[in-house]
Amino acid sequence: MNQRQRELRLAALERIRKQGHGHSGRVLSSIDLMEGLYFGKENERQIFKHNPKIPQWEERDFFVLSKLEALPGLYSVLEKDGYALPEVLGSVPDRRVPGVDVSVRHHAEGLCLAVGMAEAIKMDRRNQHVFCLMGDYELDHGRAWEAIMTAAEHKLERLCLIIDENDPRDEPIQERFESFGWKVIKLRDAHDHDEIVYGYMKARLTLRKPTVIWAPTKKSAGVPFAERKPEYDDVVFSDGEFEEIRHILL
Repeated sequence: MNQRQRELRLAALERIRKQGHGHSGRVLSSIDLMEGLYFGKENERQIFKHNPKIPQWEERDFFVLSKLEALPGLYSVLEKDGYALPEVLGSVPDRRVPGVDVSVRHHAEGLCLAVGMAEAIKMDRRNQHVFCLMGDYELDHGRAWEAIMTAAEHKLERLCLIIDENDPRDEPIQERFESFGWKVIKLRDAHDHDEIVYGYMKARLTLRKPTVIWAPTKKSAGVPFAERKPEYDDVVFSDGEFEEIRHILL
């Protein structure tokens, strides 16, 4: 875990503490995937093209957060990256916030919007990519699979879906993606910065098909006393617990 990943964990947990509710364990399973996207580089070039000083930069790539519970993590990443966030932030992604490209209200809705964005990019022949982060549970929604099949049928090579699998499943879902015509990239350690960045690099190079990055994560990753313990999935850490976490991470 690098220093930035440690700082982002504390920042996200602090946001949850201030709002008095949240999903601490679920946020910590996703935050490294967002850190790798926004801060990852190849030969000093951004993996994810964006400019915090010009949030509406026309040549930017797009990020869609479909996993709504991870929003405190996204806000922490955006702030760390230099986006000027308002003091009052909502509980769902809102495109009025600098750095947030689309508003999302429901599970799996983000993927549907990301597919539409990637289709528009293909039609306009623009050199941009769309990255979408989903929770594995969102695959239980029918509209998610409709979007997945549409992306494959239209060969949306500019689309990269990231599945945060923090609850291992027995179903052969990766094989389903492959059978529909997606490229599947499975990470061994979905909390390792370098491996995450390498996955995004491979996704950008994929041609004639969309890519899914399968990320087996750990809930409450980075907090040893809470890792993979369901009782910490949807809590606000107490003052004592937060101080212990601060001591662990800093």
